[in-house]
Amino acid sequence: MAIRDQRLANDYRGLQKLCAFNEPVKVKILEQRGTPPEYYRIQLSNCKGIESVAGETPKYRTEHIIIISNFPANYPDPGQLPDVKVETPLYHPNVFSHGGFCFKGSELTTISQPLDVLVKRVISMIQYENLRFGAPANGNARDWANRNNHLFPLSTGSDFGQTKPKLNWR
Repeated sequence: MAIRDQRLANDYRGLQKLCAFNEPVKVKILEQRGTPPEYYRIQLSNCKGIESVAGETPKYRTEHIIIISNFPANYPDPGQLPDVKVETPLYHPNVFSHGGFCFKGSELTTISQPLDVLVKRVISMIQYENLRFGAPANGNARDWANRNNHLFPLSTGSDFGQTKPKLNWR
């Protein structure tokens, strides 16, 4: 089996394990295509994110659907990431208006990580836990987040403890 196919098969097994864990955020594979899979439609439940903002007031949602697809031909070479897109509304500095996640400027562009780890990073982004993902895709969301950083992180099981993180999007 080619390295790429072996990695894709391992990624599928890793995602299945992630779905089996009873974590605060529930992960469910709604659809996968290919053998091994190269397309995923994944539901994230109990994952607090911001759907939209009216003035300074956020509207929250706890369920998100993400699509992971278009694995590059040289996947899993470092920096060769599949496309990650959110199907449900999400207001975040690192999410484009079309729903695509921006990882430019993060260490993900220079390292290779299993797909289950990438999904966990996306969950952290949605919950504003991981606040350093490089250049923003949505400047308005960045500006709002900088004015309202007292709201973050959104998750109850944050690694930040008692200290609220300082946002540093530019």
